[in-house]
Amino acid sequence: MKPFSVARAIVLTLIAIPASYPEITHDLPKSVFLDKCKGAWAGQMIGVCYGAPYEFRSNGKPITEDLEVWSPERVAGAIGQDDCYVEMTFLKALETHGLDITYAEAGKAFADTQYPLWHANLYGRENCRRGILPPLSGHPDFNRHADDIDFQIEADLFGIVSPGLPRESNRMCGIFGRIMNYGDGLYGGMFVAGMYSAAYLRDADEIPAIIDEGLACIPSESEYYRCISDVVAWHRENPGDWMATWQRIEDKWQDDVDCMRGNDFNIDAKLNGAYIVMGLLYGEGDPVKTMEIGTRCGQDADCNPSNAMGVLGCAMGYEGLGEALTGGIAAMRDENFSHTDYSFDTLIPACQTIAESIVRRAGGTIAGDTYTIPIQSPQPPDTLEQWVHQVEALDEALPQNVVDLWNPAWRVIACGHDMDPGLRSQEFGRESVLVLHPVNEQTPAAIVGSFSIPGGGSPRLAIETTSHPRGDYLLRVFINEELKLERVIESKGEWTNVKVDLMPYTGKGIDVRIENAANGWSFEAAYLARIEVE
Repeated sequence: MKPFSVARAIVLTLIAIPASYPEITHDLPKSVFLDKCKGAWAGQMIGVCYGAPYEFRSNGKPITEDLEVWSPERVAGAIGQDDCYVEMTFLKALETHGLDITYAEAGKAFADTQYPLWHANLYGRENCRRGILPPLSGHPDFNRHADDIDFQIEADLFGIVSPGLPRESNRMCGIFGRIMNYGDGLYGGMFVAGMYSAAYLRDADEIPAIIDEGLACIPSESEYYRCISDVVAWHRENPGDWMATWQRIEDKWQDDVDCMRGNDFNIDAKLNGAYIVMGLLYGEGDPVKTMEIGTRCGQDADCNPSNAMGVLGCAMGYEGLGEALTGGIAAMRDENFSHTDYSFDTLIPACQTIAESIVRRAGGTIAGDTYTIPIQSPQPPDTLEQWVHQVEALDEALPQNVVDLWNPAWRVIACGHDMDPGLRSQEFGRESVLVLHPVNEQTPAAIVGSFSIPGGGSPRLAIETTSHPRGDYLLRVFINEELKLERVIESKGEWTNVKVDLMPYTGKGIDVRIENAANGWSFEAAYLARIEVE
């Protein structure tokens, strides 16, 4: 790993914004902006709540059974959805630091959050907390989830505050998106934000044009662009048969090159981006049909209809969505979203204030009740970034830099791929938990560390651990290659403290090996909250 050369390469990919924009302008009444802004947020909220019961319940196959019928009160669930509140961290950062926010300021704002995260978001935040700031925090050398869906889920904000200004949305995506993602993971966010930007100036019957303008925000050489372009072409060939297009996506783009090898679960940005587009195209401007098809495609079946419905909601406007969809918002409009100071009612004016600053930044004007916006043609980043060695990187079940985020005193020797080993922000009531899994029934996972044991006192090696609620595992502790403890851990999600006496090693150096061995080969993961000399 060469951080200096990596950083230098990333700097070359930063988005270049031309000094002058086209002379063409568009007058957008403030009332239209507010209606579309409200529609964008309402669409996200409705879409995520519609798909929530089916999130990752159908991987590698479509959902064909009847789906739960929408009822307006279900939208209250959006208050606790990370699909919504993570974006608001970025909104708050823009309010605090302004439009010229730096990588360091954006990374610090994300590092200071306390809500649970997963995949690229989790590792991006842990990197930032340990001083590995964007753009490195999202780079594959430091984040094995770099191509995951995370930024795509939360990039809506940057389009929502950039009406008709996709170069401005791309500029902000280039800063915030590199906290946790890179390449296709970043481009997914740029694509989604670009569609919102376009939706301010278009109607719901112009979905293909909105998709085209979103695509124009990312490099045409990228795999993400190619995947979405395939979906658009296949829709033209089969406009009345979404299942035919779904199968073609599955055959070409549902590979096993993702952060969870050997599993139909696929959180790759471009695959799930394809399902967003499926909802938009086959939904034909009908909100219920849009979120239904986005959900039926499977995989991240709440995030995808959320993105699709947000874009459609922006195009239609809040009033256009209708009371049958939005009727539940009135009852919760004053309630703050989890981990934020924003309610639905305060969110909209906050976005309006940022949007007005962006309009002025782009050379537009605000007079009376009208925004005069200098229309920007979409422009992709000048330099392609693509994770080209993904297969080799993901063959390693647990990279050392992941263990370093948990505790740099330990070095990983072996680990299997099952049960998604790695760092969890929260697990069974503890924060920052390392998950190991045996390589196979005969070969344990193992981590090693070296310690100097001070003189005096009663030193012990303390291990706080638990097993999966449906399984157990065999814990072995070796000191200087001598087995000192062998115990079955079957605490089923309840934390237990294991102590190993270190008195014989007082004043000496020791090498410690912790093994997570199989004990029946059923849910054999080891969950480790801490291992330390005390």
